[in-house]
Amino acid sequence: MDYSLLTPIEEVDEGSNQSELTFFTTFISVLEGIKTRIKNLHWAAEKLPNRDKRGAHIYLDEFLDDVIDYQDKLAESCQGILGSMSTTAISGVPFTANSTAELMTYCKDTAVNFYNNIPASTIYAGIKSETEVLILNINKYTFLFRLTE
Repeated sequence: MDYSLLTPIEEVDEGSNQSELTFFTTFISVLEGIKTRIKNLHWAAEKLPNRDKRGAHIYLDEFLDDVIDYQDKLAESCQGILGSMSTTAISGVPFTANSTAELMTYCKDTAVNFYNNIPASTIYAGIKSETEVLILNINKYTFLFRLTE
């Protein structure tokens, strides 16, 4: 939704805000599921197909830090634009990944899909930019995990 400085507050469509907030909280829930899967793979590193299990273990922790930072920025900035989410809005979305390669494919696919659907309004430019950094980090860790195979 595009707002101008001259749009009276009573003309702002709250239904549209709620719909956009739901778009963001849905992806924040996807990120919550990703964080859970990263920790599960981290703790089960001995069972990963990666040859260098210690390297995978370490890289999973580093990647988790990037996901946590991004999720926090996304949650706070979308609420700065659209208003507060409910106290029950976030619930991790489960998925299966039994290797770092499967994890990174899921992360890339979901992040790119989210990015391609971020509203075009200039107010979301920072969110788009931070999502680009997330995609950059996904590509970086895809490479680093390949080094551990």
